[in-house]
Amino acid sequence: MKHYDVVVAGAGPSGATAAYYLAKQGKSVAFVDRAKFPREKACGGGLCVHIEEFDHIINNWDDFLESKCQRGIVYGPEFLPVDYVSEKPFFYNIRRLQFDNKLVEYAVAEGATLIQGVAVKDFEVLEDKVIVKLRNGEELSGEVIIGAGGSYDLVSKRIREIEKMPMNWRDEDIAMALYFEVDVGREFMDEVYGEERISMAHIKYDGLDGYGWSFSKDTVLNVGIGCPRNIIKKLKKEKKGWSERKYLLDYVETLKEQGWFPKDIEVDRKMISGANIPVGMGMSCTVGDRMMVVGDAGGFVSPLSGEGLYYALDSGRLAAESLDVLFKDGNFQKQDLMHYHRAWSSKWGDDLEWLKVGWHLLMVMPNSLIKYAALDEETKEFFTHMFVGSMPAAKIKNKVLALIAKGVLKHDVLSLMTGKKGVVPELAN
Repeated sequence: MKHYDVVVAGAGPSGATAAYYLAKQGKSVAFVDRAKFPREKACGGGLCVHIEEFDHIINNWDDFLESKCQRGIVYGPEFLPVDYVSEKPFFYNIRRLQFDNKLVEYAVAEGATLIQGVAVKDFEVLEDKVIVKLRNGEELSGEVIIGAGGSYDLVSKRIREIEKMPMNWRDEDIAMALYFEVDVGREFMDEVYGEERISMAHIKYDGLDGYGWSFSKDTVLNVGIGCPRNIIKKLKKEKKGWSERKYLLDYVETLKEQGWFPKDIEVDRKMISGANIPVGMGMSCTVGDRMMVVGDAGGFVSPLSGEGLYYALDSGRLAAESLDVLFKDGNFQKQDLMHYHRAWSSKWGDDLEWLKVGWHLLMVMPNSLIKYAALDEETKEFFTHMFVGSMPAAKIKNKVLALIAKGVLKHDVLSLMTGKKGVVPELAN
């Protein structure tokens, strides 16, 4: 049985990033994944600007960057648009097939051992090590195991069991995301989405909580919808024949009517992939004796937008940095590994909570918020930055709440008293 300093269960962005930083420290690390890379992953494929914190990302843009978004258009339920244009990119577009594979390659290049095409079956935490059992019958051991296996991660479930937390996320804390990608050609992309490579979204499309999107890569469109699982289950029960895939196909027809999608391209159900995304603000405890979780396994996803790539990479980095400190003394009990839990919690734990508040506000009063943003440049800017994560939500929460109050007073109360309503600017191009 081969022994490593750290075994990472999962080689997606969080697991590969943890492996990358651990290997750079000189640790022996194995990261295991049931898939063989490169592999696809259901995702919008957007990187927020704070991804610029990672040197190995910004120094290797040519490996995976598809486009830089400098314009965003968001429609409300009544199709009122907000058009935000920025001189600098506020959103980077990648495709997960290439991006995830490159993260794995970076980790391997630093000395990490990739074990792919086989899943972790189980693991046992002993007093002096962790025994990891693979589905092919092989075993390996490590000082610590990092769970990076997504929403249904084994390490996450073990911590939940020990801490007496619910074993699964509540349906309202899981977003079901469906998407597809299709090459629409450079002529259509340049004409419709422009050099700014517009990112477009429909809030509460057809009245459902969540949003639909169309993100422009180089010549490829990434189109999808995200909706809480409890809403989808309710609709399936109440509406005969309704399905989330049909909902996405209906959304494509709306995009065609608006001119955002080529009318001559047909999309069928076989093109659609899906994923369950945890949006419950993070687990209340993310460590145990010789155990820690990162990325989706810890619930590190924006409850407002569903963006999780930044949190995946940063939690992987923070896990590696915490372990670098702990390896000096060789103590890996829960109380020691709380170093990691405190690190992510203090950095962006409050952001996740306030992004959840932002989600509820957007779902309760979407038309009003869209109107306030459309009629006020400052409100538009702050709402955009909060949605894409380019400003920490916890730091700007008071400003955002003040802007909402300003919108209520100026565009609702005063317009009612004076009979004068603001005129929303029409979309350019």
